Amino acid sequence: MNETEDVNQRMNIAFDMDSLLIDWIDIEGRIRRISDREVKELALDPRTVIGMPLESVYSAVSASLIRAVVRGERTADQSFPVWMNSGPYGEIAMVASVFADGQNGLAILKQPLTPPTLGIGAELVERVEILSQMIGAATDACWCIEFLEPVDTSLAEEEIVEQIFRNRSRWRACNEAMSRLYRVPEDQDFNTQPVSRYFPATEINRQMVRDLVRSNYRLDRAQAVDRRHDNSEMLVENDFRAAVKDGFLIRLWGTTRDIGMHRKREQQLYDRAETMLDILSATPDPILVISDDGLLQAANPAAEIAWGRPVDQMLGRPLQHFVETKNALEKLLQTAIEEEPGETECDLIIISASDSKDSWRFRAAPIEGETCRYVLTARKKPRRKSRLVVQELL
Repeated sequence: MNETEDVNQRMNIAFDMDSLLIDWIDIEGRIRRISDREVKELALDPRTVIGMPLESVYSAVSASLIRAVVRGERTADQSFPVWMNSGPYGEIAMVASVFADGQNGLAILKQPLTPPTLGIGAELVERVEILSQMIGAATDACWCIEFLEPVDTSLAEEEIVEQIFRNRSRWRACNEAMSRLYRVPEDQDFNTQPVSRYFPATEINRQMVRDLVRSNYRLDRAQAVDRRHDNSEMLVENDFRAAVKDGFLIRLWGTTRDIGMHRKREQQLYDRAETMLDILSATPDPILVISDDGLLQAANPAAEIAWGRPVDQMLGRPLQHFVETKNALEKLLQTAIEEEPGETECDLIIISASDSKDSWRFRAAPIEGETCRYVLTARKKPRRKSRLVVQELL
């Protein structure tokens, strides 16, 4: 019996053992074929796995070991441990054996290992399960990008940025919230999608990555424009963390939030504020905002013109400093709570910058909000004509 027949016979025996899983890889480290048992046990989709790098089903460390074996750089033990991806969040420890598949690469047989077999404490296993469950059930979108080609962090900034977008990478351990955020169809696994599909190399995203590099690969509240599954754009905010080993970036992870609606709301409020400022600036009557203790907090240009005082000289000072009328604040606040039309106004004598004194009629109204404030509108009262002038007119 020649070597190839011996391998085939051993393979056939393996297929009859339901507890074993098997896949075939080529000399480039890509998956050529996968057994039905492995597909079922690991909840894999052959359509998205065949032709993909080993890292699509193996952990990075396990894939690196198997690549070295298939390239002839090291000899595999008769059996050795590997970690395999199972579904979106988990990894399963297995014991593997490799067989030469002629000139085509390797066949890798595996069998799941229990924690006692690996010598892993029950508490450690429980912690891994808890963390996986927490990430999977989190309402925040949690993600991880693993670089199949690690990024050399010793390069110049622009080259690092280029490698982060260019080097082969994949999503790993992204949770259901991430799928919902990017509107991935329920029958598709986010972790099998290309990274560039949702995180394109746009200029705004490149600038975010530059900021990430400058911050030593730890960055919060970083804004980017990602793409959903349907190719529509989405403004997001990211928190980044990284794993750098031996000078190479091997992994990025963090959380993502859709801030598009928040930013839209901010813009609407800003536009409304701009419109109100334009209206207030064009209003010929003085308009003031005071706190409940009478401090001036805002004033329009008409107040400057009417009283000859720049706004920055009035803000933060008590209104009473510019009013001759005693108990001005109490009078204003009283008008703010009155319901009778004739009692919602009060007259105050304002002292201008030139020390001239004029009577102004004020209205006060409370402003809704966490702090108590009042908006005041003022209109100058016409001076009464003297009796002599009145008689001359008659």
